[in-house]
Amino acid sequence: MDKLNDNMREGKLLYLDGIRGLAAFVVVISHYIQVFYPAALNGNPQQAHWKWDTWYGHSPINLFYNGQFAVCMFFVLSGYVLSVKIFQKRLDRETFYYSLQSSAIRRYVRLAVPAAVSVMFVYLAIITNSVHLQDIWGSTWTDMKKNYYELDTNLYTVIKAAVFDPFFRFQAHPYNPVLWTMSYELLGSYLIFGFIALFGRAKKRWIVYGILSVVLIQTYFVAFLWGMLLADLLKYKWIQGKTIKVSVLLMGIYLGSAPYTSLTDNMYEPIEVWTNLINLWIQFHIDPRRLAHTLGAAMILFVLLRSALLQRVFEWKPFVYLGQVSFSLYLIHFTFLNTFSAFLFSKVIGNLSYNMAFALTFLVSMVPMFILSHYYAKYIDQGAIKLARMVEKKMTTP
Repeated sequence: MDKLNDNMREGKLLYLDGIRGLAAFVVVISHYIQVFYPAALNGNPQQAHWKWDTWYGHSPINLFYNGQFAVCMFFVLSGYVLSVKIFQKRLDRETFYYSLQSSAIRRYVRLAVPAAVSVMFVYLAIITNSVHLQDIWGSTWTDMKKNYYELDTNLYTVIKAAVFDPFFRFQAHPYNPVLWTMSYELLGSYLIFGFIALFGRAKKRWIVYGILSVVLIQTYFVAFLWGMLLADLLKYKWIQGKTIKVSVLLMGIYLGSAPYTSLTDNMYEPIEVWTNLINLWIQFHIDPRRLAHTLGAAMILFVLLRSALLQRVFEWKPFVYLGQVSFSLYLIHFTFLNTFSAFLFSKVIGNLSYNMAFALTFLVSMVPMFILSHYYAKYIDQGAIKLARMVEKKMTTP
């Protein structure tokens, strides 16, 4: 997802880039698993390509390709990053509201430009007949049967799908499906800005946190709220004992690894049992996986913010680099999978075993994908940040 605010790129905060980058790579892996090893997601043994697919699909191993958990981590991180600077600095009233106004004005442009370019990539892939997902349906047994060649290539429709639909129509993202998160990112950001403007300096804002948690618990927006809460609580030195931090971290990993397969008759059954009890008690329809993934992400970030050891781990240069290209990687990987990777797999599957063909496809694909992500981040992503600042300046200068 989008890179951390440039003003926050100081040494002690690089670990936030690191965990964001790792989460972005988890999303990449999740979509490759979805296409090439569908049984690891749906638990159907008839779609398994080797005997372990249905086992690791409902084990903690799935944390490494659990896309929903990674997205929840993005949202929690966004809530934290967008609010921490305001909570941690003692700003006068004028600077406080100017900071909020500045962030709010820049947000749409900063998100929309990279997202729009990713849609144009899909458009180019369609008109040049470069999409090859349909060529590997028969060999991968994937449930993802999206036919890109049935999409409308009218330029007006494509442009609308690039700059409007992903942000203001929750279900409208046919060209680049990963853009379903953009409406949450934009509106979740304004939830943060609105909360801070109205209650950011209220002594009893904790009551509002509680009320909004109940109101938003059935949606992804609660992840932004809890990320902001973590920023608000940062000045309080809670949970400093090693045993408690390890316990919270392990619980976060357990919740975050709640699988796509059934939660019953395995170690994750308590998640479904307790969620069903909550639903029965308050007459809600909370999704047990989404709740588990959001709680897990918040708990892991909670510990990370208080653990020097974990911070050093996520400040490792490869993780930080992943964070720097994370938004670009997130936006382009699905299109890259359906074009280059699908084409390569269709050419090698006839000469190699299935697992070897996938391994070769995945490893070879990562090289051009990361090169493209690097330059996408350098020119498109950074260009969007500069453009957002220009727009802000134009709108705020008398």
